Amino acid sequence: MRYDVVIIGGAIVGSSIAYYLREEGFSGSIALVERDPQFAHAATTLSCASIRQQFSIPENIRLSQFTLKLFRRLTEEFGTDADIGFREGGYLILAGENGLPILKANHQTQLAEGADIVLEDAEALVRRFAWLSAEGITAGAYGRSGEGWFDAHAMLMLFRKALREKKIDFITADVTGIERQGDRVTGVSLDNGERLDAGIVVNAAGPNAGKVSAMAGLVLPVEPRKRNVFIFEAREKYEDMPLLVDPSGIYVRPEGSVYITGGA
Repeated sequence: MRYDVVIIGGAIVGSSIAYYLREEGFSGSIALVERDPQFAHAATTLSCASIRQQFSIPENIRLSQFTLKLFRRLTEEFGTDADIGFREGGYLILAGENGLPILKANHQTQLAEGADIVLEDAEALVRRFAWLSAEGITAGAYGRSGEGWFDAHAMLMLFRKALREKKIDFITADVTGIERQGDRVTGVSLDNGERLDAGIVVNAAGPNAGKVSAMAGLVLPVEPRKRNVFIFEAREKYEDMPLLVDPSGIYVRPEGSVYITGGA
């Protein structure tokens, strides 16, 4: 079997690549290869599913802004019943005295890209969020709009459903090898014994992208690392609480009637 494009990894990155190839008018054949069709172990569905514009480089900010525009017209794109539970609660990234120069530099980059981020000192932050302790805090950057969290599985399912009407071949298999001729990748081998010839192979394997690249003899410094997310309950409920990151790197945010937390 030959495809013009073979995408390795069918979660949010791979599925969105296939989707936008079709949206941009690509009419060639596309195979979307995914070894875990329930996405039980996918980074997409195991993530905390947040979106922010508080980055240090313009490219990351622009990627988030592109996604935010999609969120804003979700029902136009995927139908009137499309819903990903997007809660535009913002990010609040806090810094002590040592971290302030970096926070300020990042803030200037964000403003240059049109992000709705304000930089405030500890006193102003306490006025904004009465529940906030300012101990050890010099300042914080707060996203007033365009940041928050959502249901990543629901977003993925919207893409996957839409792809079924766009002539995409879904293949459930694990890629076990990548073939090359000189500097060009020409195909992939699957654990079911099949071989797919390919004009282009897209590596959308997320944390396992390094392993996939190694099959083609390429070194990509990407590897999976274990992270933990903890759930806790609290007597107090703060409806205005953003995703908060304190200077130590610990984050916390609301999740329905509970809170989730972990290390950045």
